[in-house]
Amino acid sequence: MYMNKTKRNLILASAIINLISNCATLAISILFAVRPDILQMLATNYFISLPTSSLIINIIIVAAGVVGSVLLFYSIRSKGKYFRSSHGIYIAGFIIIVVCGGFLPWILLFISMFVPDIIVMNRPSEVKKEEKVEERFYQDKKDKIESLKKLRDEGVITEEEYKQRLFELL
Repeated sequence: MYMNKTKRNLILASAIINLISNCATLAISILFAVRPDILQMLATNYFISLPTSSLIINIIIVAAGVVGSVLLFYSIRSKGKYFRSSHGIYIAGFIIIVVCGGFLPWILLFISMFVPDIIVMNRPSEVKKEEKVEERFYQDKKDKIESLKKLRDEGVITEEEYKQRLFELL
């Protein structure tokens, strides 16, 4: 059973937007901390009165936001197949993005909270496909049992071998 596509897409969009914005902010912050001469114009407009210690705190917060995005990506891996088992990872990523992320990712995650995890809805084609697979499976077992009976009746295998193979088959 897979995850609801709407919820998965909301979480995915939130993680991507948060990752892009945090990576850009992280790159600018690191560049400003390491080489302030390169971004002098940006420094006068954006980082007007930020000392180096607050830049380091900003780098730590933004790096935590990147970790939150990675946790969200991990929680919806394989089309959300393992979402229920990695729900704790999702909650951790959610909290990190709410604390360290931007406004838009937070809104998308807030909306995704109200979307159900799994919608159980089978298309007629899916039901027919599953029925065909089950029918083939049981038909194969029935054929194998009949061939075992035939071998036993012909005397090719003993009664004990028949029971053992039948037990293995079932």
